[in-house]
Amino acid sequence: QVYDCEVTGKFDMPYMFKRGDIMIGGIFPVFNKEITNTSSFKMEPLDVMCEFDLRAFRWTQVMIFAIDEINKDPALLPNISLGYRILDSCASPTNTVRAALTLGISALIAESGSSQSLAVAETLGPFQVPVSYFSTCACLSNRAKYPTFFRTIPSDYFQAKALAALVKHFGWEWIGAIQSDNDYGRNGVLAFAEEVKKLKICIAFIGTVLRTYPLDKILKVVEMIKQSTVKVILAFVPEGDFYPLMREIVKQNITGIQWIASEAWITAARPSTPEMYRAFGGALGFVVQKMNIPNLYPFLMNINPYRDPSEPFVKDFWETMVGCKPSSNVSDTGAAKICAGNETLMDHTQDMFFNVSQLRVTYNVYKAVYAIAHALHQLVFCRPAGEKNVKPCLNVSEIHPTVVS
Repeated sequence: QVYDCEVTGKFDMPYMFKRGDIMIGGIFPVFNKEITNTSSFKMEPLDVMCEFDLRAFRWTQVMIFAIDEINKDPALLPNISLGYRILDSCASPTNTVRAALTLGISALIAESGSSQSLAVAETLGPFQVPVSYFSTCACLSNRAKYPTFFRTIPSDYFQAKALAALVKHFGWEWIGAIQSDNDYGRNGVLAFAEEVKKLKICIAFIGTVLRTYPLDKILKVVEMIKQSTVKVILAFVPEGDFYPLMREIVKQNITGIQWIASEAWITAARPSTPEMYRAFGGALGFVVQKMNIPNLYPFLMNINPYRDPSEPFVKDFWETMVGCKPSSNVSDTGAAKICAGNETLMDHTQDMFFNVSQLRVTYNVYKAVYAIAHALHQLVFCRPAGEKNVKPCLNVSEIHPTVVS
């Protein structure tokens, strides 16, 4: 039975696009640092305001890089081209669903946050195949509930066990915990609490933070830390949600705490800045395995806003990296400095964006694209990649999300 429904939201979202025989969608938190307050529920919520995130922008570029590589590979998908449609989620579950609903694609690479991935899996699970590159919540391993959800990163079930073993190894028996107010943080701390309970380790308090929390709620967590006698605190939070608390801890000069980090922020750049290092230097945690992607560095160095001025996100990247706005329209620049047109990325090669020796989540995006490509190969040729192709056994027009899974 088919029910009528009407879409009332706004779906005119900017996107990066390249046409292909088979289209793959991508949703990334390109504008990751959400800076608006929560809705009052008395009127239609305002658009989410976010700041540009270089790390997430690199994930979009790696997806494009991988698709270009696959299209040039004569063995993986011969005579078939992959295309892409990449949108921004602003690290918001609402925006993630809004972005996903605009995609008419065969597979979807999304998302970084567990709450965002849950929103996609629950809304589009029967229709699309989400492959996440950074959503670690153990809740997503429920195959009965999310049969078409896949990921290229381990579940937090294993991280919780490892973090508990780490605490036990150092003989810490009295610790605190900070969780983000979302599926990632709540489920992560819950799994950790269950593991340390078996080891007779006590959790003194659990503080809750979120990037959109008002200052008074953040200060309550700060006071909780100051009043407690614990000297070891686990923070199971994404970097963006943790930052408001980090800032207050540094501002109030709270030091002498051994921080234990979840994988979401242990390798993030911000905690290692001189400002933050005084309080958070020496944090312990488990990292996502680092890998190498050959030829990625020259690809990143070749990003240029003048090649395709209409390409979204690239202008924001250029303004963040180079420090000027590549716009010939003066009214479009606001207070930003206008580029002369001769700027290059060669003066910024030391930026973390171009460091391809520490590829962790970036490599997970790369793997996700190749996982989809290999699934498509088996669909079209009915045999694994590497074996001799006789002839296609499935027409490209017959490919839809449910068969890709």
